[in-house]
Amino acid sequence: MILAACGGGAPSPPARPAPAPAVTANPPTEAEANAAYKAKQYGKCARTFEAVAVAVAPGARKDLLLYSAACCHALDARPDLALGVLERAAAAGMRNHAELRRDPDLATLHGDARWPALIAKVEAAAIAWEQTLKEPALRRELLAMMKEDQDARFEAMRDKDNKVLAEAMEAVDRRTTARMKAIITEHGWPGKRLVGEDGTNAAWVLVQHADRDPAFQKLCLTKLEPLVATGEVTAANYGYLFDRIAVAEHRHQRYGTQFTSEGEPSPMEDPANVDARRKAIGLGTMAEYKVLLRAMNSRWDRRVPRQAK
Repeated sequence: MILAACGGGAPSPPARPAPAPAVTANPPTEAEANAAYKAKQYGKCARTFEAVAVAVAPGARKDLLLYSAACCHALDARPDLALGVLERAAAAGMRNHAELRRDPDLATLHGDARWPALIAKVEAAAIAWEQTLKEPALRRELLAMMKEDQDARFEAMRDKDNKVLAEAMEAVDRRTTARMKAIITEHGWPGKRLVGEDGTNAAWVLVQHADRDPAFQKLCLTKLEPLVATGEVTAANYGYLFDRIAVAEHRHQRYGTQFTSEGEPSPMEDPANVDARRKAIGLGTMAEYKVLLRAMNSRWDRRVPRQAK
């Protein structure tokens, strides 16, 4: 499972779905769900992720939250609940069958007689959905480049003093930045209609890590901004890139997404109102984000959150 959402999922054949949690005035948060996961309180983790999924605004990645809940149900040895929640995740738009196959948190489901049909169903749905995109091959390329990016960072962060791993990560960044330049020249910013939400998010991750070419990052920011209003990219992705560029230029960040090596947020403009600005672009509070980052930084033996880097 990825902190703040696992990243892939699928529908299941008939299974007993978990009851939808009731929405409360102060619904649980992803930070609380992640804390329960870290503490191996898997039943609480599943219930909390489901409650967050119920409470999220329209357009949010509810499928990822439900997938995370299913992971926790599986770890809690509740296969019927896990399969039922995966079905709800699929109905919410989840289609990452590759992640479904390889996620170790779902390993307890692999021997279930319903598992092969689940895999086949989500794969067929993914193929049908991909045919609605303008550039499905480009989407697959972007996802592959993001995996290479994340794998390189995973290795480098596990052994921060290893210069060979650091150089390998830098080589990946140079290669993916060069390719992203070519993609932007040919297509403009690859938005949702072109490559899907996961494809455009992958492109954003790669540009976030193009720190050795700040002029290119600034160019991409200008291309992202007008696409937020059309729904082609998320406001959160724009906010993260805005802050990354601002911090690199020794300016105050706006949304509090960038932290120092000491684990504190880099200087912010109008810090008293940062939570309001974060809410406006679909992010949780600074307090929740700090919890998420602490959990992520202590668990680089797993995968990183969608929006954490």
